[in-house]
Amino acid sequence: MGVTALLHTWGQNLMDHPHVHCLVTGGGLQTAPDRSHRWVGPSQQRYLFPVQAVAAMFAGKFIDGLQDLRRRGKLTFEGTLADWKDDPAWRAMIATLRSRKWIVFGKGSVTGPESVLEYLGRYTHRVAIANSRITGMTHRTVSFRYKDYRDGSVLKTMTLSGVEFLHRLSLHVLPEGFTKIRHYGLLGNNRRKRMLPLAREALKGSRWHVAIAPVTALPAAIVEEGECPRCGAAELLCIGRLDAQGKFTPLADGARRARIQLGEPPAIADSS
Repeated sequence: MGVTALLHTWGQNLMDHPHVHCLVTGGGLQTAPDRSHRWVGPSQQRYLFPVQAVAAMFAGKFIDGLQDLRRRGKLTFEGTLADWKDDPAWRAMIATLRSRKWIVFGKGSVTGPESVLEYLGRYTHRVAIANSRITGMTHRTVSFRYKDYRDGSVLKTMTLSGVEFLHRLSLHVLPEGFTKIRHYGLLGNNRRKRMLPLAREALKGSRWHVAIAPVTALPAAIVEEGECPRCGAAELLCIGRLDAQGKFTPLADGARRARIQLGEPPAIADSS
């Protein structure tokens, strides 16, 4: 099988919410004794595995991993977790974990390069919060919109002190050298070059093969000539920012200004 896993560390309120988004091949490459290859897939096409079975397996692996870390002294319990140092409290906590219903979100198949890129693009290079979600700032606070999933995904506004806002952002700065995106199985870096051609060839003769329409090139951008309707100049210079409330903030001294020649792509020039 092949897996691409992407680490996502934040929730809507910017608190740490580490989880992994995975794209998994709908089946896997099987090698026969005669060294021939065939593609083996599930009995149905929408899901690779029953979602409830994946949830039960994940819960078992996760809890066993916790138990092993504690046995090896790799877990520390401080503050409100200090009671877990004692065996009875630890066993009660593990029993509670086993009694809970664990949820694994399984999404139906994505087909075609556009769908895969659209899914991956949501998580690969985004930061914890976009500028568009920030609704206001003062000298001491930052306000931003967020979805409250515990209240039916209602859109709400949260105001934090500047210190707390920066603290929450810093939770999502990954350590230097940390790999955010990993590939496993036939997509692994050490075997992808050899395995992918075999997988594509095996898929051709299988019932799981899906004909993908060729990707059409994007049409060339239409360059429109123009000029400022007020002064007739053919060049615009960004001098500041106008927010949704109509407040104008000029660029700070030394900031880089966008110099736009109408009808041409924008160029960046240092301000004087």
